[in-house]
Amino acid sequence: MSCTALQDLPDDVLIHLFELLGVPQILTLRQTCRRLKIVSELHIVWNNACKHQILIPGYPFPTDVDINALSAPDLERHVRRASLLAAQWISEEPLRCGVLSEFDATNGTPVSELRFVPGHAGNWIIAVSKSIWSIIAVWELSDSGDLPIKRFEWSRRDCLLQNFVLNDDDTADAVLAVSVIQESHTHVEIMFIHQELGFCSVGTINSALTPVYFHGDLVVLCDAVDASVIVNWRSGASALLQRPQDAAQTAAISLNDRCIQVMFTVAGILVVRARSLTLFPNPPLTADPPAVHPPIAMHSFGWVDGVAVAPILGSSPPDSPPSLSILIRHEPDDPWAADDTHELDLYILHPEPAFPLSTLRPYTFPPVHTARVPSKRGSLQCSTLRLGAHATAVWVEPRDRSATGLMDDAYAPVPRQNERLVCAVLPGPLFRGGGAGGADLHLDVDETGPISVQGRTLRPNELNNWKALDYDETRGRVATGSARGRITVLDLSLVEPRA
Repeated sequence: MSCTALQDLPDDVLIHLFELLGVPQILTLRQTCRRLKIVSELHIVWNNACKHQILIPGYPFPTDVDINALSAPDLERHVRRASLLAAQWISEEPLRCGVLSEFDATNGTPVSELRFVPGHAGNWIIAVSKSIWSIIAVWELSDSGDLPIKRFEWSRRDCLLQNFVLNDDDTADAVLAVSVIQESHTHVEIMFIHQELGFCSVGTINSALTPVYFHGDLVVLCDAVDASVIVNWRSGASALLQRPQDAAQTAAISLNDRCIQVMFTVAGILVVRARSLTLFPNPPLTADPPAVHPPIAMHSFGWVDGVAVAPILGSSPPDSPPSLSILIRHEPDDPWAADDTHELDLYILHPEPAFPLSTLRPYTFPPVHTARVPSKRGSLQCSTLRLGAHATAVWVEPRDRSATGLMDDAYAPVPRQNERLVCAVLPGPLFRGGGAGGADLHLDVDETGPISVQGRTLRPNELNNWKALDYDETRGRVATGSARGRITVLDLSLVEPRA
């Protein structure tokens, strides 16, 4: 009986063999001989690996990448990065990350906001600083570790920047909406970035409301009470989302109820504020005056210090709204409570099974308390929470409260924990034990209670001066900005696989 050597098998058989292997095994097998190396470098090998080992399990992969349009080496690079990221998140060992870049973005003034710009291979990051006047700068990062380059800058001496929001549609011409005060008049400028001229204004919305959401031509402007206006900045058509003025909860939650996030789903619009969570219908836009649309459902978590909402990838059938993760850091009511009583809470908003056949409400209210992450209490300059669609989250945890005050280390020479960057895998595709499609999101919390999820430290900060944070989940990058103007970009894929 004759035996055929592995390298003598036909190409289609070898391609099928590679399809059965994980990414580390593909890289190992390619080292055995020249022919297997050549076959392992084919586009179809990495196309299959991307589909079966990354996309179907729901692991992080850039949504702006067309796998069919990439060259074989570029596709291999993306798949290897995604495989490494998934392995890091799934593992119970400490996460490892490298410093992609660390640089001074300002002349000592604080970096108040940081955002990765959609598209541009994930290498553009916007930094905002405010001193005598406000500056918005676009920095281009380098995958090779070279120093970033400041590509564009916006600043006006006669304007005061209130807020800005990035367009999350990377195919749109307009890049950001900026709310500015100019000569006691507040308006929103719509801007695009010209490769030679830099920031250029292409439109204006005369409104004192704050831009919170921007996608395509749609901008959502919000007040600090209960009103959210959807505006098509090109046509001027709009709609008003507002709670009824005589609602029983209005008086309790309307005071300083600033808007933190707006999310459009296939079945409604979720407006997330500091004291309320409100679901509205997705209305048609009309000419002035805008029609007023009341909410479908409401819920209040009390006063929250930070909140982030994201759809859970692969959590529902294609014809059903996705489940929504809601991560919350509560504003403590008792300033004297022990440090170990503080936590971050994860709630899940499940789709209504009867929608749209017998109900107009796409989600079941109230959200279900599903998990909690033990945390520290203390003063934070950066209360931002970042949560991705693959249910990984990143935030800044404060240093121990006892690290400062009248009775400091002279009376208690105990090592103090500094401010640190913390991350966690929450119930979803990467949650350990969840398998393909994620963990069982319909946990019986009535019997078991919320599950406990442990956060993992990414990086400590001895200076305790972080003021801004952003997170690119699909590329595994975390950016922090300090009160001294220093930006640090960490990359979870800048590590070698464990043996």
